[in-house]
Amino acid sequence: MMMKRYKLEKDLGMGSEVGHSKNKELAKRSPALVAMNRKFRMIHVVSSLASLMSFGSLAMHSWYLSSKLNL
Repeated sequence: MMMKRYKLEKDLGMGSEVGHSKNKELAKRSPALVAMNRKFRMIHVVSSLASLMSFGSLAMHSWYLSSKLNL
């Protein structure tokens, strides 16, 4: 996904300048980049939720294991 985005930005002439103003304008005008940003956002949300769920599961399992300790 990131390599496709990098190639598309390179083709559009983005990414070489510092700052967000020009990049935001170009990103809004390019339908391909808008679609790619939307897809990336969805993948990022799913990945973040999976990370939160695995952290919660790890915390619950740690709590369960600690309750089984006989000190």
